[in-house]
Amino acid sequence: MKILITNNSLANRGGAQTCVRNLARALESMGHSVLAYSCDPSQHERLLENDVVPVATDLETLPFLPDVIHGQHHLNTMSAVTALAGVPAIYHCHGATWQDCIVKHPRIYHDLAISRTMVERIMAESNIPHSDITVLLNGVDLSRFRQVRTLPPRPARALLFNSRYRPESDTVSAIREASERAGLELDLVGYYFGRKTDQPEKLLPEYDVVFASGLSAIEALASGCAVVVLGRTSCGEMVLPENFDRLRQVNFSIATNSPPPSADKIGSELRRFSAEDCALVTARLRREADFQESARKLVGIYEQVIERHRNSRQDLPAEAVAASRYLRKIAPLIKATDNVLGKKWSSHDPADSFDELSARVALVEQELKRRQ
Repeated sequence: MKILITNNSLANRGGAQTCVRNLARALESMGHSVLAYSCDPSQHERLLENDVVPVATDLETLPFLPDVIHGQHHLNTMSAVTALAGVPAIYHCHGATWQDCIVKHPRIYHDLAISRTMVERIMAESNIPHSDITVLLNGVDLSRFRQVRTLPPRPARALLFNSRYRPESDTVSAIREASERAGLELDLVGYYFGRKTDQPEKLLPEYDVVFASGLSAIEALASGCAVVVLGRTSCGEMVLPENFDRLRQVNFSIATNSPPPSADKIGSELRRFSAEDCALVTARLRREADFQESARKLVGIYEQVIERHRNSRQDLPAEAVAASRYLRKIAPLIKATDNVLGKKWSSHDPADSFDELSARVALVEQELKRRQ
């Protein structure tokens, strides 16, 4: 089978990018051909320096016509679907941000969600039937995360592992205070802390307690660490056998409207630390979150989608309407950006890289917020 996987960007490390790399490796190990696609023209020919999966930035010169498109992020997904006529697709939603918003097209036959709550959101917001949505819980590449630490009776080192939090945030301040009270040496790793890593499999086993969410929490659990779950604005529970099922189903995160963080609450979670219980959680996570199993499940979904497409009549007018609706959906953002840029959308000073363009977009977003 030939699979095209799309993503907003491929060079950086993040949940969706890691999913692309893990999926590509797993599929290729099963004998399938994989090509990753990003519309970022500065993307290198490989996913990362040491990866062997090829990358395309031009849909008109692909080395093969894919049998199925595994779409992630709407801009790249719709670019691929509209360019590759007659190719069926699925859409993989990783979050609730704008770049992950659901798109509808006659050749997008199935949606994937990373949590049960996301399924409910997709059904409510996009009117997609439950039968066309599959929960694909995040998994971990166990061949990469081989090292599993043995926790001491009492934790000594802690890590806040997150790229969304800023050093001055209330959550970081509360975690600092709670860690100090508990006698923990706290390190901070993430974009806004000025320290990043492309090798979490080497970093995580150095710590007893890790504050993380989503895939980062899963990687920490697979490494044998005790994990206290983060949300976007707060800090939640320590993962233990009694809450594992519930937290696994929501991708080891907490709701955005969770109570504000407090050092007292975080301290009470740290006092629940048990080396024995955390070892049980790690063993279960490694049994149930092997990404190789996720890839096998996806191959079955691909086959169903391809068969469903084969038995369907292509409706070109409906595809044109879907493309038009999508363009109307993103047009307000483009117009707003054009207004902020002073009607200079076609800049005489084009960005040299995707990172530079992203930085410019961030400035535009700040200006829009200021004007509101």
